[in-house]
Amino acid sequence: MKKTKIDYQSEYKKQLKINISLVRSEIDNPDFVLKIKNHAEKFNREPSEIREKIMTDDMYAEIFAKDPSKQNIYEKLAADYISKLKYISDFKNLPNNAKIFVCDGVIVNKRQNDVKSIDFYFKVGNKNIYVSHKYIKATYGGAQDNQYNDVRNFLKNCNKINSGDDYFISICDGPYFESKIKILNNDFGSKNVIAMGIDDLEGFIEKIAKDN
Repeated sequence: MKKTKIDYQSEYKKQLKINISLVRSEIDNPDFVLKIKNHAEKFNREPSEIREKIMTDDMYAEIFAKDPSKQNIYEKLAADYISKLKYISDFKNLPNNAKIFVCDGVIVNKRQNDVKSIDFYFKVGNKNIYVSHKYIKATYGGAQDNQYNDVRNFLKNCNKINSGDDYFISICDGPYFESKIKILNNDFGSKNVIAMGIDDLEGFIEKIAKDN
């Protein structure tokens, strides 16, 4: 596996370690008490028994730690990296309640036909850059293939845009995409629509910055 500018898995493990440490410190919070109660009912145990096990057994405590991938860690890492790149201005990591989408070449504020959202927006000079980000670790599998199809659908909906000052990028990171980015660009790529790994973004931005 090639080394990338963002070590997603190293950062994932760091966050997981933090989440594991929080399990015991948050064990008496109402949400965690409910989580223990539901777990106890599911496995026909007493909540006090579950609580004691969490406090004394490290491996058992790990079961209750939050999964960093469900905290949007990959998107946050990408946003932090991109926002610091040269030539970028007006960077926005769009929150879930303000996502925008591209449907048949048109930017819209409402999801249609399960189109993947635009996660980041920024400007490079007078150019508007819209970015969808996806990180997939596993190299194969049904769930991963579904996410890949999301990327294909996103690029397909952007494919009608091949001129002007709006650029649409699908950042495809992780081992799963190493053999697929070329396919995506062959199928859907144009001057204004492109799939790439995050390592290639800086060079792309420099190029369009010099074209202004």
